[in-house]
Amino acid sequence: MLQVENLTKDFGSLRAVDNLSFQLEKGRICGFVGPNGAGKTTTMRIIATLDEPTAGAVQVDGMSLFEEPYKVRRNIGFMPDHYGAYPALTCEDYLEFYARAYELDRSVRRSRIDGIMEFTGLGKIANKEVETLSKGMQQRLNLGRALINDPKLLIMDEPAAGLDPRARVEFRFLVKSLADRGKTVFISSHILTELAEICDFLLIIDQGRNVAFGRFEDIRASLQEGTEITIRLLNADQVESLEMMLSERADVRDLRVDSGGTITFGFHEDVAQLPGLMRDVLNRGFSVVEFKHGAMSMEDIFMKITRGEFS
Repeated sequence: MLQVENLTKDFGSLRAVDNLSFQLEKGRICGFVGPNGAGKTTTMRIIATLDEPTAGAVQVDGMSLFEEPYKVRRNIGFMPDHYGAYPALTCEDYLEFYARAYELDRSVRRSRIDGIMEFTGLGKIANKEVETLSKGMQQRLNLGRALINDPKLLIMDEPAAGLDPRARVEFRFLVKSLADRGKTVFISSHILTELAEICDFLLIIDQGRNVAFGRFEDIRASLQEGTEITIRLLNADQVESLEMMLSERADVRDLRVDSGGTITFGFHEDVAQLPGLMRDVLNRGFSVVEFKHGAMSMEDIFMKITRGEFS
């Protein structure tokens, strides 16, 4: 559905996007993350036909972005991080305006607007002026506008920014529903834990370059050196003895004990060997109340493979 090859964008001497390549299949959700200034918004604006690249190629559903921009726009919905509206427009007027801008026939416009109102939950406030909407309702209307042309590819730039926890959960549900309906979603966000919950793939860029692309679990497996284990004991007097026992094992590294007596270490064997380690600890009579197998979080991965803003 989306194929990007060697995409490059220069602003004078600054290279904002540097030979970026990736591709997405139909009905997939791809999270797009990177530090501030990494080139995310520039990339999205190019794919949405709002900016021209310095070099590279982009295809949407087999059509070249640069050879057939008008046809490509008909298949793209772009949801920026903020949206503008004319004063005194109601929600229904707002969607009607964009439906007309897409030259939808009158017979199609009514059914399309009604369907979007139902999907986004805007039906009850159809006659409310857009300037009076809450942030959550504004984002639903912004999404509705992006869907008015029934796009195959939906590009979303920080759609959950500024939303309260309930609104974020509800918005995630809408995004998943769109993918279930066959739409391809390319979404950027700084709320990394939420992306991990809904995305099929992750694209991480830094200084305009692709530093990681693939399924979250595959990226984590390629970066994680060993498995982090946490052990907490009921009897604090046993902590020193357990620390000594673990320090003698070749598969235990980076052993540390916090002020509360919790022991954390890296286990450098296959995860299938963990039950054996747990049996050894219990057979020695240690009063284990917690034995936790940890894995790198999205934030851990982000911090490990990105460096930050342009120098």
